[in-house]
Amino acid sequence: MSTHAQAGTQQPAYAIGKPYTVTAYKVDHGSANRMHDDELARKLGFQGGFVLGLGVYGLMTRALVAEHGEDWLGQAMVELDFRKPVHSGDRIQVFTEPDPKSPNARAYRLRAVGEDGVERVRMQTWCPNDWPEVHPLADLPPVEWEGEKQRRSWELMKLHQPFRALRYTPTLEENRSWCAQLHDDLPIYVTGDAPPLHPTFAMRHVQMCSTNQFLGDSAVHDSTRAIIRKALRVGQQIEVRNVPVEKYEKKGNHWVVMYSVVRADGEVALEQFHKQIFKMRGS
Repeated sequence: MSTHAQAGTQQPAYAIGKPYTVTAYKVDHGSANRMHDDELARKLGFQGGFVLGLGVYGLMTRALVAEHGEDWLGQAMVELDFRKPVHSGDRIQVFTEPDPKSPNARAYRLRAVGEDGVERVRMQTWCPNDWPEVHPLADLPPVEWEGEKQRRSWELMKLHQPFRALRYTPTLEENRSWCAQLHDDLPIYVTGDAPPLHPTFAMRHVQMCSTNQFLGDSAVHDSTRAIIRKALRVGQQIEVRNVPVEKYEKKGNHWVVMYSVVRADGEVALEQFHKQIFKMRGS
């Protein structure tokens, strides 16, 4: 069990059933998405730039990781629903409660709630009794090409055509950077030669693969369904493939549902279905 200390103030230990409060800040995520900047977000009628949605997800995982460690990091189903934007400096209270109605192991319902009492993010997680098979889309070969990134557009978001693959090896320095930016001091992410990736870093792979393919200036994360089969680790050879499976226009916004598969040392470690607005109306 870890105790979080920030600015010299001792905070309560993270524990299942015990709410804790964190402050959300913008992070350096390497994306050109201007929805994280104040100018475009305010032009579109929001209070300011959005905090990275998966950064808020990372803030919400502390009690789960403190309680279950690598058991949860390496085997879990996760469903995320981003209901309202979170802005830099927002104080968020996180509730992590067992789900007594679920027949599965490690079943929890989580909520991230602002100081105004409005729910920002809703999350469910469990370890299924019967694991789903790896999706057939995982075996589609990437459409590789050389050259500069293309600007993301409706026409180039071709259904069932995989993006070019993203290949890289995550470093301990990158993992530490995510922990530092999210003020997460759980030791599991920095202990040993090959610690597990921080949950935000692990889930970011669908967006990393997208920015490897396209230049995009506005996007809003709506929801994610993830199947975590193995913990992603520092030092592994990672390959990511994205496949658009649905796109549509609604109220002038362009939406996509993206399937993403992450392989670590050749084995499927993570699958995600990621729903987002990839072009905001008026951006």
